[in-house]
Amino acid sequence: MASTKQVKRYVYPVQLDEDELDALEVIVGKLGCSKSEAIRDAIRDYAEHVRGIEVVKFRDISKAQARKEILEFLDKKDRAWSSDISDALRIDLTLVNSILEELWREKRVEPAAT
Repeated sequence: MASTKQVKRYVYPVQLDEDELDALEVIVGKLGCSKSEAIRDAIRDYAEHVRGIEVVKFRDISKAQARKEILEFLDKKDRAWSSDISDALRIDLTLVNSILEELWREKRVEPAAT
Protein backbone atom coordinates (compact mmCIF):
# COMPACT_ATOMS: atom_id res chain seq x y z
CA MET A 1 0.00 0.00 0.00
CA ALA A 2 1.44 3.39 -1.04
CA SER A 3 1.77 5.99 1.67
CA THR A 4 0.75 9.55 1.07
CA LYS A 5 2.48 12.52 2.61
CA GLN A 6 0.27 14.85 4.60
CA VAL A 7 0.75 18.48 3.64
CA LYS A 8 -0.42 21.13 6.05
CA ARG A 9 -2.25 24.01 4.45
CA TYR A 10 -2.97 27.37 6.02
CA VAL A 11 -5.65 29.80 4.95
CA TYR A 12 -5.17 33.55 5.29
CA PRO A 13 -7.85 35.97 4.24
CA VAL A 14 -6.33 38.67 2.07
CA GLN A 15 -7.78 42.12 1.49
CA LEU A 16 -7.00 43.55 -1.92
CA ASP A 17 -7.82 46.98 -3.24
CA GLU A 18 -9.11 47.45 -6.80
CA ASP A 19 -5.62 47.93 -8.32
CA GLU A 20 -4.27 44.83 -6.61
CA LEU A 21 -7.27 42.79 -7.69
CA ASP A 22 -6.87 44.02 -11.28
CA ALA A 23 -3.17 43.09 -11.16
CA LEU A 24 -4.05 39.64 -9.82
CA GLU A 25 -6.57 39.15 -12.65
CA VAL A 26 -3.88 40.07 -15.21
CA ILE A 27 -1.45 37.57 -13.64
CA VAL A 28 -4.09 34.81 -13.62
CA GLY A 29 -5.02 35.55 -17.21
CA LYS A 30 -1.45 35.56 -18.49
CA LEU A 31 -0.19 32.57 -16.50
CA GLY A 32 -3.35 30.51 -16.66
CA CYS A 33 -3.25 29.69 -12.97
CA SER A 34 -5.62 30.15 -10.06
CA LYS A 35 -5.56 33.26 -7.88
CA SER A 36 -4.34 31.16 -4.97
CA GLU A 37 -1.50 29.74 -7.05
CA ALA A 38 -0.54 33.23 -8.26
CA ILE A 39 -0.44 34.51 -4.67
CA ARG A 40 1.61 31.50 -3.49
CA ASP A 41 4.07 31.99 -6.37
CA ALA A 42 4.37 35.69 -5.53
CA ILE A 43 5.13 34.83 -1.89
CA ARG A 44 7.82 32.33 -2.95
CA ASP A 45 9.39 34.86 -5.34
CA TYR A 46 9.37 37.58 -2.69
CA ALA A 47 10.78 35.23 -0.04
CA GLU A 48 13.64 34.33 -2.40
CA HIS A 49 14.27 38.03 -3.05
CA VAL A 50 14.46 39.03 0.64
CA ARG A 51 16.64 36.05 1.54
CA GLY A 52 19.56 37.88 -0.05
CA ILE A 53 18.95 41.18 1.72
CA GLU A 54 21.38 42.04 4.48
CA VAL A 55 20.24 44.34 7.24
CA VAL A 56 22.82 46.43 9.06
CA LYS A 57 21.82 47.85 12.41
CA PHE A 58 23.66 51.11 12.89
CA ARG A 59 25.06 51.98 16.27
CA ASP A 60 24.11 55.20 18.02
CA ILE A 61 27.51 56.77 18.60
CA SER A 62 28.78 60.31 18.84
CA LYS A 63 30.44 62.03 15.91
CA ALA A 64 33.71 62.16 17.86
CA GLN A 65 33.62 58.41 18.50
CA ALA A 66 32.71 57.72 14.88
CA ARG A 67 35.60 59.88 13.69
CA LYS A 68 38.02 58.00 15.97
CA GLU A 69 36.80 54.62 14.71
CA ILE A 70 36.91 55.71 11.07
CA LEU A 71 40.52 56.90 11.46
CA GLU A 72 41.47 53.59 13.10
CA PHE A 73 39.73 51.71 10.29
CA LEU A 74 41.54 53.74 7.62
CA ASP A 75 44.92 53.17 9.31
CA LYS A 76 44.54 49.49 8.43
CA LYS A 77 43.49 50.08 4.81
CA ASP A 78 45.12 51.51 1.72
CA ARG A 79 41.73 52.28 0.23
CA ALA A 80 38.11 52.07 1.39
CA TRP A 81 34.71 53.07 0.08
CA SER A 82 32.48 55.02 2.43
CA SER A 83 29.85 52.27 2.19
CA ASP A 84 32.46 49.69 3.27
CA ILE A 85 33.34 51.84 6.28
CA SER A 86 29.66 52.25 7.13
CA ASP A 87 29.00 48.51 6.91
CA ALA A 88 32.13 47.44 8.78
CA LEU A 89 31.71 49.89 11.64
CA ARG A 90 27.89 49.95 11.60
CA ILE A 91 27.88 53.75 11.36
CA ASP A 92 25.25 55.60 9.33
CA LEU A 93 26.53 56.37 5.82
CA THR A 94 25.57 60.05 6.06
CA LEU A 95 27.73 60.43 9.18
CA VAL A 96 30.61 58.54 7.55
CA ASN A 97 30.48 60.81 4.50
CA SER A 98 30.35 63.92 6.66
CA ILE A 99 33.41 62.81 8.62
CA LEU A 100 35.28 61.82 5.45
CA GLU A 101 34.62 65.28 4.01
CA GLU A 102 36.07 66.86 7.17
CA LEU A 103 39.10 64.58 7.00
CA TRP A 104 39.55 65.45 3.34
CA ARG A 105 39.47 69.19 4.09
CA GLU A 106 42.07 68.53 6.83
CA LYS A 107 44.14 66.62 4.23
CA ARG A 108 44.04 63.47 6.40
CA VAL A 109 42.41 61.46 3.58
CA GLU A 110 42.09 61.91 -0.14
CA PRO A 111 39.41 60.79 -2.57
CA ALA A 112 40.29 57.68 -4.52
CA ALA A 113 40.98 58.15 -8.22
CA THR A 114 38.30 56.42 -10.24
